[in-house]
This record gives sequence, structure tokens and C-alpha cells, in this order.
Amino acid sequence: MKQIVLTIASKDYTIRLEDDFADAFSKDIEKLLQNKYQFGVKDLLTAFIQKCHESYTQGSQMDQILGSLDKTLK
Repeated sequence: MKQIVLTIASKDYTIRLEDDFADAFSKDIEKLLQNKYQFGVKDLLTAFIQKCHESYTQGSQMDQILGSLDKTLK
């Protein structure tokens, strides 16, 4: 387990994540928040919306692929 400290609106939050996920999370959060180590609520909300959009896009692509596979297999 790795411990990560996030500073949001001048308050520190410590989270514990499994090693592999902690590494992936750190890379994502750095990219989404443009390497900031302290950020406001607006920055965090923007990052959250970006991740939601990414998840939505991946889900849509997955549905499209599964639909194509289903048609091919029938």
C-alpha cells in the first residue's frame, strides 16, 4: 500500500492505495492537474469531469465493438 497526500483548498487529504493503482493514479492526477501539487475545488472538478468523459467514451466504444462482434457472430 502506498500513501498519497492531496492538498485540496489548502487542506491535506491522505489516501492509501494499492501499489499498482497508486502509480497509475499519481500519473493520471499529475496529467489532469498539470503537475500541480496543491489545487482548488475547481481544478479537482475539472479533472473529475475529464475522467467521467473518458469513461463515457470508452464505454461507448466498448458498446460499439461488442455490437460489431455480436453481428459478426450471428
